[in-house]
Order: sequence, then structure tokens, then C-alpha cells
Amino acid sequence: MLKQLILAVLAVFSVAVFGNAGENVQIGKDGLHVQSWFFDSKGDIRSALQAAAVADKNLVVLFEQNGCVYCKKLHEVNFAKPEVLTLLGDKYLVVQMDMWGDGAAKDFNGQEMTETQLARKWGVTTTPTTLVLNASNPFAATLAETEAFRLPGYLKPFYYHSALDFFASGAFESQGFQAFLADRVAVLEAKGMDPELW
Repeated sequence: MLKQLILAVLAVFSVAVFGNAGENVQIGKDGLHVQSWFFDSKGDIRSALQAAAVADKNLVVLFEQNGCVYCKKLHEVNFAKPEVLTLLGDKYLVVQMDMWGDGAAKDFNGQEMTETQLARKWGVTTTPTTLVLNASNPFAATLAETEAFRLPGYLKPFYYHSALDFFASGAFESQGFQAFLADRVAVLEAKGMDPELW
């Protein structure tokens, strides 16, 4: 029953809000950019990972900070691309955390701390940092048991999308990222498109 309810809410949620995420991005009280499609985890990462697993998705934990120029660019440029939004909506739940926040956070083992303490524990040193967590182990007790990879800093939309798709598509099981990216660049260039401007 709970699984069906979560799936129904996520389906409606995805359809309703993923249309114009890059337009008119708002700033919250904490100074972070607000996206209506972010999953409200109440800081509980373990519950968020389990919700992602129930929805047959993986989890993205996005660390940002107030005044971050590249966080702004991520929201206004990357999240304005329909291809990026579709991939995130179809394959991931996205949780936002404040690298310097004093909001409550709960790690996989149930340990309570602030967002800042969680960022420090997880080795997050820059913003934005995108952590991709594999929800196939929804009862992971540590980050090491679920982290697929992380993207420290800003990547242009083509590269950001490619990194997320590398994991979501399962391509990581049969090839390295460099080969995967080279194939995608070749396809784009064959169409006369520049990945830097995608």
C-alpha cells in the first residue's frame, strides 16, 4: 500500500513540475535555489534512498551553498534543458542539502547531525557537488555502500547529462565513462552539434 502511494505521488509530481524548472528559479530563505521537483527528505538520507528504491529510481544528493555562482548556473542552465530534466525525473529522486546549513540531517545509519556535519563526513568540499547514490541497496549503512560516483563542481549540460545517463542507462556495466562519452560526442558531432554548446 505504501509503495503504491509513493509511486502515485511521484508520478503526479513528475508530470506536474518538470516542465519549466530552469525558468524563474526562486531563492529560498536559506539562500539556495528552489526547485519544486526536489524531493523533500526532511534531511533523512536513509528514507530518501528507500523512497528512491520504491520508485525504481536512484538518488541524487545535491550539495549547494548560498551565493554559489556555479550552483546558480546549474539551476539556470542545466536544469533548463529538457533532456536533463527528463533524465532526472525518470531515473532519480533529487535531494538538496546546504553545505553550510544547520538544518537537521540523518545519515544512513540513523546518526543525526547538521547538513554541514554530513557534508564534512562525506568529504564534500565544493559546490555544487552532485552525489549519485545507487538505490539497489536501500538499506545501506554507509555512503561507501551506495555511492556510485560524484561530480564535484559544475559541468556543462552535455557532460552533466552524460554522467547521469552513464549510470542510469546501465552503460557503466559494460564500458568505461571515457568510451561512453566519446561515443556520445561522436554522435553529436555527426549531427553538426558542438557538445560545449548543447
